[in-house]
Amino acid sequence: MTPDGEQLPAASAILVAAGESTRMALAEGERKPLLRLAERLVIEHACAAFAACECVREIILVAHPEDVTRLRDLSETSADLSLVTAVVAGGASRTASVQNGVAAASGDVELIAVHDAARPLVTQRLIERTLRAAARDGAALAALPAADTIKVSADGERVDSTLDRSVLWCAQTPQVFAASALRELLERAAAEGLRVTDDAALFEHYDRPVTLVPGETTNVKLTAPDDLDLAAAILRTRGGREVRGS
Repeated sequence: MTPDGEQLPAASAILVAAGESTRMALAEGERKPLLRLAERLVIEHACAAFAACECVREIILVAHPEDVTRLRDLSETSADLSLVTAVVAGGASRTASVQNGVAAASGDVELIAVHDAARPLVTQRLIERTLRAAARDGAALAALPAADTIKVSADGERVDSTLDRSVLWCAQTPQVFAASALRELLERAAAEGLRVTDDAALFEHYDRPVTLVPGETTNVKLTAPDDLDLAAAILRTRGGREVRGS
């Protein structure tokens, strides 16, 4: 039940943490989900936000193969990971990783939320708004309107064209879908070899328009080393309210 008393359908959360973290310039063997951010690990921040949502019944972590054992051990000791029911290895692509996570989810939930573990500052409020939209429309994602002018360049040296910023949106996660539809489209994509960079693209390609839910500027993705400092600064402004947001 949300803070305003609305009952949401039962949901599973798939947290994808299977990347190599190459752009973070970390030491060998280090990856973003297990970095320390303030008083918690990155993965703990992300899990805590989903665990705060009453309708989320379980969390499945999709991990880099070398991190599976450590995350399984962490799920047994960390209160923030109390809803984690499975830790599975990622696949060779984003779609394969999500499919591995979905395969470990319960079959009786109505919604499946997919979230990048590298977005540790997601709030309960944003998660529940996206869940609500998906319960109504079948598919929804958090996104922000593009703030910058976007240029197209084929060779990375000269501009070919300028896109119309008024129709561009920057996708975030969570992205939430009707569970049965997501399972079906993942299987179809695997059979046809379709690879996408986010899960909403499966629905755009095969099924239906995806509802846009206004994202949050603080829902930053940890990509470069400076992003960790930015996330820490955002946490300080929240004064410890990492889960609910303001």
